[in-house]
Amino acid sequence: MTRMLLLGVLWLLAAPVCVWLLVRGRGRGPARLGGLLVLAGLEAATFWLVPETGSPAPLSRPVSAAPPEPAAPACSARPPVPEQVRPTRKKHGLRAVTLSWTAAADECGTATVVLQRRNHRIRVWLHEGTGPAPAGARTVPVTVAGGTASAELRFDPPLPGRSELTAVDGRTGRPVALR
Repeated sequence: MTRMLLLGVLWLLAAPVCVWLLVRGRGRGPARLGGLLVLAGLEAATFWLVPETGSPAPLSRPVSAAPPEPAAPACSARPPVPEQVRPTRKKHGLRAVTLSWTAAADECGTATVVLQRRNHRIRVWLHEGTGPAPAGARTVPVTVAGGTASAELRFDPPLPGRSELTAVDGRTGRPVALR
């Protein structure tokens, strides 16, 4: 914990000075090189000190005399491939998107979705089942009708703009059809 605090303080103090040396170094090679090396060292120390993110270790359960409860039916923990995206627009912009994919026989009741928007593109990462959620992920309910599963993501406030939207599967980079 102390190392992490020290690393944070070093980032706060050294990073602005190094950036200033890189930008305003006025041709002085050793000063720019020093700033670059310090930033690279801070970055390396950050990767070395910050623990890997993964699923937490399971908690131990107290031993009891009661028989174990029957397990609920498991759903398919899988990364479904979004096949269609239907935008819902209002007068002030994009209000929501509905993602659709082929439903599995043991479809989960929820999905974890990560959207990344840049210009007129939305990259979509979709995953079903339980597990650690990545940063920026939202868990949404999944509905199944006629062999198709879907999940709706609402934007509050709406995404501005009335221009066309391109949706892309985040894992494969392939475009997703707009409905």
